[in-house]
Amino acid sequence: ITITNNVISNDSGQAIHFDLGGFAKGVIIDRTIEYLRKAGINNAIVNAGGDLRTIGSAGDRPWRIGIRHPRDLAVFASITTRDDESVFTSGDYERYFEYQGKRYHHIIDPRSGYPADTVSSVTVIHRDSATADAAATALFIAGKQDWPRIAKSMGIEHVMIIDKENKVFITPELAERMEYEISPPPAVEIHPLP
Repeated sequence: ITITNNVISNDSGQAIHFDLGGFAKGVIIDRTIEYLRKAGINNAIVNAGGDLRTIGSAGDRPWRIGIRHPRDLAVFASITTRDDESVFTSGDYERYFEYQGKRYHHIIDPRSGYPADTVSSVTVIHRDSATADAAATALFIAGKQDWPRIAKSMGIEHVMIIDKENKVFITPELAERMEYEISPPPAVEIHPLP
């Protein structure tokens, strides 16, 4: 594949499929925020299916965002956003089917051609939505072994992963901003990036 300016060419003779679903929602949210700012709107949440970006505040308080648990779907934690932050989650719990006791969801690992299968949910906070959207999907596919390296390479500091055994792995940067809404709070492993 060769990319020159706005032209993508393929000299291999094999078909290529580009799926922009991994960050298109983020791009749309970023563009919407730009439009709101140009219109003079300084306090807003732009939410697209639970993924969002905030600007400004909720009156005299920062925006407070709930994070769902991937299995019981209740809000189990919340975070307070800072001005101009995006919160994106990729998970296996909204678009899936079960067959013979196995869950098949929509996040496909390109290495295997099958759904990525080591985590249930990845939540990312980042300034721009396009990066947050792409990172949440990439970290989901990277799985619980490789997510720290991928997060670091993408410049993502605020990450929470819930694996298939409901263990929570979280970066120190996000841990200090997280409030758990359930009692007792879940067992959490603080995981600094390399």
